[in-house]
Amino acid sequence: VEKPRILLLLPDRLVLQKPPGWQVDDAEMVSDVQQPCPGMGRLSLFLQTSRLTRSPIARDTSHQRGFLHRLDVPSSGLILAATSYRAFYDLEFQLAAGALGREYTVLCHGCLPDHYEVRAPVHWMRFGPHADAASMVTPGGRPACTRMK
Repeated sequence: VEKPRILLLLPDRLVLQKPPGWQVDDAEMVSDVQQPCPGMGRLSLFLQTSRLTRSPIARDTSHQRGFLHRLDVPSSGLILAATSYRAFYDLEFQLAAGALGREYTVLCHGCLPDHYEVRAPVHWMRFGPHADAASMVTPGGRPACTRMK
């Protein structure tokens, strides 16, 4: 199983390469002993045990363990995390102000128009009969928008 890697380490924040099968376990994971879905790695435990980063925010669920965003478990990509409370609030402010952008690359089968937009409420199922599904469109989900170009 591929392990995450710290690609950029600054004094108060870092960028992780998240491989498929690893979970960005933020405030929704109630305790450090609660287990995620079987076969899933937890990025918070990776950071807590890394010799490069030993920060109290990595255990603080009220601050999302320092994570500012997520990626679905089956996907891979870069994850931005704060290693200090000051950086957490700085990055959270930048996200809210639209100063930080996100781009994703997706491999699709078939043809789409030049510009295409999908808006849907997305919810990630952690437990229950749909726990193996990465995410589902449900009325109670978080608003999401994907623009393809």
